[in-house]
Amino acid sequence: MAKIVVKVGSNLLVKENGELDKSYIIELARILSTIKKEGNEIILVTSGARAAGYGKAIQERIDEDLYQKQALCAIGQVQLMKLYETAFDMYDERISQILINRNDFGDRKRFLNLRNTVIGLSEMGVIPLANENDTVATEEITFGDNDLLAAMFAIGWKSDMLLLLSSVKGVLDINGTIIERFDKARKIKRMTATSWGSGGIETKIRAARAASATGVRTCICDGRDVNNIERFYRGQDVGTTFAQSDKTKSKKAWIGFLSHTTGEIRINGGAKKAVKDKKSILPVGIVEINGQFDVGDVVTVKDTNGCSLGRGITNFSNTQALAIIGKKSETIRTTIDPNASKAFIHVDNFWLEE
Repeated sequence: MAKIVVKVGSNLLVKENGELDKSYIIELARILSTIKKEGNEIILVTSGARAAGYGKAIQERIDEDLYQKQALCAIGQVQLMKLYETAFDMYDERISQILINRNDFGDRKRFLNLRNTVIGLSEMGVIPLANENDTVATEEITFGDNDLLAAMFAIGWKSDMLLLLSSVKGVLDINGTIIERFDKARKIKRMTATSWGSGGIETKIRAARAASATGVRTCICDGRDVNNIERFYRGQDVGTTFAQSDKTKSKKAWIGFLSHTTGEIRINGGAKKAVKDKKSILPVGIVEINGQFDVGDVVTVKDTNGCSLGRGITNFSNTQALAIIGKKSETIRTTIDPNASKAFIHVDNFWLEE
C-alpha cells in the first residue's frame, strides 16, 4: 500500500473560456479510483476554483480587485466540487473537501489536527480533495502556492509519492530538452506564464525538492496525459524525477519544511561546527538575536555571515535569550530559572539544511 499525493493545476482543469473540462476530470477520477482500489491512499490537491468562477459568473477574464478574486473563488469552488463528486461517483468513490492555508501547517497543533482529519478520512475510504482557502487568503492567490501545498501534504502525511501535474512534459533545460533526473546545476528554460495558472516551474521545482528531501518519490510530469499518474505509480520514471533522501522523522520534517519561523539567531564558528556534528546549540555560541519569539517557537539559525544553517525549536523566549547570549550553560540556571534547559535548541529539535 502506498500513500500518494497528486496535484493538478488550473490549466489542466479549465478550458480557455473558463469552463471546467469535464472529460479531463472524469479521466482523472478514473485513474485515481483505479489506483485507490488496489489498496492505496490518495490525496488530490486541486486548483481551478477561481478559473471556474470566471466561467460561471462572468464568462470572461477581467483585471479584478482582490475581493473580486475571492468572490470568484467562492463561486468556482462549488462548481469544481460538484463536478468532482459526480466524476468520482461514477467509479463508486466518495470524496471530501479540505480548505486550508499555510498557517494550518505552520502551527504544530493545527497541523496535527489536520493530519488526524486526513487519517480519519482514509480510514473511512474517502478521498480528500485539498485546496488553499482562496476565499479568505491573500498571498495564496497572488503567488499560487498549490504546488507547495501539495509538497506540504506529502511531507506532513509522510507519503510515498508526489506527482506535480503540469501542462508541460517536465522541467526543460535552456535547449528545451527534458531534464529526466533533476540537477540543480543545469540551467532551466524560462517559460511564459500559462493562461489560468498563477504558479510557475520554479515553484514546482521548489516543492519537488522539498518533498524529495524528506524521502518522498517525486516527479513533475505532463498532466495532459493522466496515464502518467499510473505509470509513475507502477515504478516508471515520467517527466522530471527528483532524487530522494532518506526518510526524515515526522517532527524534524515539520520543523524543516512546514513550520513558521518567528525569529532568528546567529551563531559563531564553534556552534556552527557543533550543529554540523549533530550537537545542540548552547547559549555560549549565540552572537545575535533577532525578532520576537517565545518558548517553543521555531527560529531560523544562521552563521555570522547570514547564511542559513537550519531551524529549530527554542527553549527560551527572545527576552530570555538576550539575558543569556554568549554565556556558559552553567550560568543559565542562575540567570533564568533553576530548571531551565542548558541547550538553547536541543539537537532533537533542530533541522539542519543540506
